[in-house]
Amino acid sequence: MQRNRLKFVILILITVVALSCNRKAQLVYLGNVQNENFSAIQPPKYLLKPGDVLSVQIISQDERVSKLFSNTGGSGSMSANLPDAAIYLTGYSINDSGYIHIPVLGKLKLAGLDINSAQNQVQSSVDEYLKDGIAIIKLLSFKITVIGEVKKPGTYTNFKDNLNIFEAIGLAGDLSDYAERSTVLVVRQTVDGLKTSRINLNDKRILDFEAFYLLPNDIVIVEPRKGKVFNMNSPNISLFLSVVSTALLLINYLK
Repeated sequence: MQRNRLKFVILILITVVALSCNRKAQLVYLGNVQNENFSAIQPPKYLLKPGDVLSVQIISQDERVSKLFSNTGGSGSMSANLPDAAIYLTGYSINDSGYIHIPVLGKLKLAGLDINSAQNQVQSSVDEYLKDGIAIIKLLSFKITVIGEVKKPGTYTNFKDNLNIFEAIGLAGDLSDYAERSTVLVVRQTVDGLKTSRINLNDKRILDFEAFYLLPNDIVIVEPRKGKVFNMNSPNISLFLSVVSTALLLINYLK
């Protein structure tokens, strides 16, 4: 009898350790990465389209000249600290025909170009007026939405040239303890309609995945693990067991 009890205790301990190891594996990003090198991943080129909002700075040694090309009445610079409303009011919106209108330079068609090509086109127009003018263009409407099992779900604006899935999750405060890391869903608007991709954050192959780098207006959906449903129902289960226990006691007492 004593030996059987010891075997039972050892079996319980082994089960607990195994479950703990499995839990850790589920929480680790890129858990199968060893000391290895990866080739550089090229972010996809986003092509501008009507409705996109751009920051366009024309910089010259003469500040008065720079103000002539400004849409803000000031230096024309954009800051990540500005509220979204201010950014949209002071930025340049691409109209339905694909054009923006810059003071002095006039109408320029930028839809269908990536940021670098658009900057080169604006720079060519600036060169016609200024010898020392420098054009700097940034996309202001690079927004992504992260919802589901994250600590701070919401819509976030990216002010960098690109954004990967881990950076997006970082903006949302990281995943919650109940997040299912192996089936993160990315929803992307394309010319052919909505496209969905599943990403496994535990697998190093994500680094070569098309959806590793996000594009403007992407939606990241993090689903809950099955354990969350059980935990959500735990109070109901406990209440049910309590009621059953009380009922059994009453029945036994009445006998």
